[in-house]
Amino acid sequence: MKVVDLRNVFASCNDVLIEISDHFIYYAEEKKEEGHNNLFILEYNRVTRRERIIANYFLSNPAFVQHFFSFPEDIIVVMESGESEAWILRIDKRTGAERNMATLNFIGGFSDCTALDESHLMIYTKENTKHRTLFEDYKKLTGFEKVAYLYDIDDETYYYVRDPRVCTANSAGLIAFEAGGQKQLLVLQPHGDEEEKEHCYRNIRWLGDNINDNVWLCPLFDFIVAVKTGEERAPLELILSAGTSGLVRFAGMDGASLYFRVKHFPTGDQRICAYDKITGKKSIVAELNLKEGEAPAMFSIDGNGTRVYRITEEEDNVRVDGVLNSEIHTKYSKELGEFFACVDDRFILARYILADEKDSFEFNSVFDAQTGTQKSYECRCAVQSGTVVLY
Repeated sequence: MKVVDLRNVFASCNDVLIEISDHFIYYAEEKKEEGHNNLFILEYNRVTRRERIIANYFLSNPAFVQHFFSFPEDIIVVMESGESEAWILRIDKRTGAERNMATLNFIGGFSDCTALDESHLMIYTKENTKHRTLFEDYKKLTGFEKVAYLYDIDDETYYYVRDPRVCTANSAGLIAFEAGGQKQLLVLQPHGDEEEKEHCYRNIRWLGDNINDNVWLCPLFDFIVAVKTGEERAPLELILSAGTSGLVRFAGMDGASLYFRVKHFPTGDQRICAYDKITGKKSIVAELNLKEGEAPAMFSIDGNGTRVYRITEEEDNVRVDGVLNSEIHTKYSKELGEFFACVDDRFILARYILADEKDSFEFNSVFDAQTGTQKSYECRCAVQSGTVVLY
């Protein structure tokens, strides 16, 4: 495990991590200088332990919210205030040069966004006061609550998305990845949250068995072409689906597979299913069920979906047992807080948040299962692969 302590580097608690890589950490800092709000994009060299300013901008609107997307050569920044305008920046990581800067105006108020690749953004807008009449007409015509735009950064042109499977999704449900040298787009179309889906199952007698969680897949290039040519449906392939009696939710991915949590409500059976990125083969890789006589427990899935842990609360301790791709079997004091990660099958990370109506304090602890020692820090914490960043 590698621990990178940036608490002396980060100037304020409003700093935002953008990317953690093997050699660099990229982050953003917003601060006021001489009465003006400024945004700094910074790079921390993990080898030299030096900080470098990549770019900085004067923020004319203090209500701006920033969204950051990192790629091998560039950082894309979307700045918006929930209104009908957004600033789009693409910055060269090495030189800090602006490769692109544009203002995008659209119908409705900004809702959310995601970057599909270095050149394309998906942006969703929702009804606002300014465009209420237009939105009412749009909803009558399409039935959609949001407008979806595909924005081409190179051409500085946006296109309306017409595919209902994408228009009814959100930015978190659009996941781009690479498989076999080709970029793919995963489109997640769940029916509400897990509680809502289970409510549908309990009322299946009246609602029927056609309330689905769907997972679609498409080559990213084909999706972009379909949107730009105005096609009503992109060539999405349905790879997983669960009706009213079941649940399928994305858990994460690694280099070889996509992972999904699936559940059958009538029996309570729950498993992790893997989908091979190249062959499309589906397989069950873990069962998330307690055996008869086992103590009550919950299952924790790591951010990549590749490791699963059974978490059991005892009187004074929390027990952690590896279920998928982990052999750890240990326990730590409840006082350290809630389990949220395990690194190198040895180090347990737990979080405790102390909050009242005015203030909030976050404590993160690292417990070494091999030596039984622990260290606690009052700060925020991020984990990626074998790196723990304190900030």
